[in-house]
Amino acid sequence: MFWFRYGQRTSTSSEYSDSQSANVSSNKHDYHNAQLKRAVALIHEDKEFLIAAEIGNYKMLEILIRQGVDIQQMDHLGRNALHLAVCADSMDTIVLLLNVGVKTNVKDNLGMTPLSLSLMRRPSLEVAHLLFDHGAKIIPRLKPMDTGLFLQFVMMCTPTEEEAKILALLIDKGALINDPEAPGGRQALHFAAMSDNCPLIQILINLGADLFLINHRNQTPIDVAFSFKCKNAYTFLSKFY
Repeated sequence: MFWFRYGQRTSTSSEYSDSQSANVSSNKHDYHNAQLKRAVALIHEDKEFLIAAEIGNYKMLEILIRQGVDIQQMDHLGRNALHLAVCADSMDTIVLLLNVGVKTNVKDNLGMTPLSLSLMRRPSLEVAHLLFDHGAKIIPRLKPMDTGLFLQFVMMCTPTEEEAKILALLIDKGALINDPEAPGGRQALHFAAMSDNCPLIQILINLGADLFLINHRNQTPIDVAFSFKCKNAYTFLSKFY
């Protein structure tokens, strides 16, 4: 139905509403098309070097390096070839990338360096040594609530014999086993106690963990074990108090 006024046709409210809905639908369609185009462009972007690093294709990396590829290029997550290689656990590839100078201390979009990503994904003492030998550093915490690499690694430790050696290596390279600035005052030993992990507790004590440091609740590690009802950890820690 239309109303005529001064020779002009005007639409009813229902027709106007339909028109608005059509415009909104069209805008959404355009938006999703644009998103899809960006995604396709990203997927098909020429990143042969990064792909070769991710799958551990040593020969392809050699060819691309000889051709003068940009060895410092990064993917959409901010990861360079070394980030990808340590996840692939390809030692030859890692050595090659280190020898040609791929940067060891680049942070990805989540703040992970090749070293931290390696320790979180595929802990390897050999890889850690290689990275440190080529300039990798334990990046200092930049935010008050940032736990830092050492505590992050402690929280994921089983620990295996190799993980115990990695903990010792991290301390040797500057990690603090007793960190007065740790978020909430929680030390490595607090985390080991609350996870009821007696082997880890022993390793940390052997490495110099302070049994009497308190967290923000004035709790020592044994207090934490008690409050979290970690009977094994509490009994084990009792021997040291």
